Amino acid sequence: MDRRNFMKLGAAATTLGPGVLKSQTPVPPLPAPGADGWVSLINGRDLKGWYTMLEKFGKNVAEGRKMVTFEQGMLHIMGSQVADDNVEPGYLATTQEFENVHIRVEFKWGTRRFGARSAAKRDNGLLYGLVGEDVVWPRCIECQIEEGDVGDMIMVRGIRGVQGPNIAGVFGVGLDPDKGWSTPGPLGRATYQPPANGVAANNSIRLIKDGNFENLNDWNTVEVVWQGDRAAHIVNGRTVNVAYNLQQPDPNSPGQFIPLTRGKIALELEYAETWFRRVEVKSLIA
Repeated sequence: MDRRNFMKLGAAATTLGPGVLKSQTPVPPLPAPGADGWVSLINGRDLKGWYTMLEKFGKNVAEGRKMVTFEQGMLHIMGSQVADDNVEPGYLATTQEFENVHIRVEFKWGTRRFGARSAAKRDNGLLYGLVGEDVVWPRCIECQIEEGDVGDMIMVRGIRGVQGPNIAGVFGVGLDPDKGWSTPGPLGRATYQPPANGVAANNSIRLIKDGNFENLNDWNTVEVVWQGDRAAHIVNGRTVNVAYNLQQPDPNSPGQFIPLTRGKIALELEYAETWFRRVEVKSLIA
């Protein structure tokens, strides 16, 4: 896929192949990439190109509740304008779908926590490969953004995959963040094996990161290199998680799976104040 086609992702009524959500309405085009190839997904002013989804109240309600705002050009989640009794879980998702991309966010924790999570770890998440219906929580992969757990890989609502090997305490040998892996495709096709961490009650799989490199009191850079049916999580420059053979349930053939190579990007709204000053993508295909 060349960069021109990358910029056209999400055009109305585009046929995207079996098992992948199709766009039904026109979506705004992405801005042109900068000289370094990065495309910002937030404009610092409003939610153009995004929509919100809450567990009970559905789409495009979180904005009115001030659960998502822009302040000083930054995306502010669960900030000072949110009432304690006006919070529920959800997410903020792109209207467009992506594939073969390097995703990069910069976040910093705020101080506010809400409801039953007021004494818990601060929690958020970078979701990618979001496909299917909008529910809380949607079918996707989560790069966990939670105190002490940044970089964990959570496969939600039936998504599955195989965690890469641990080589000398670090994942992702042979990974170039700008170009992905030198040979596209999985790290050796293998029969799916359930992870040692097990499957959660909500049909989610959690693959634990290798290493703890987050800052609790300063800005953090979290990256996802998503190429074909494999992905790597990078926290402040350290590759902490890799998985391959990423698959989603085939909506056309119950009990069967197809590769997960394309989907929306989202940020969680998960009871904790979080600032994002950068949310951007870069094509891995020149």
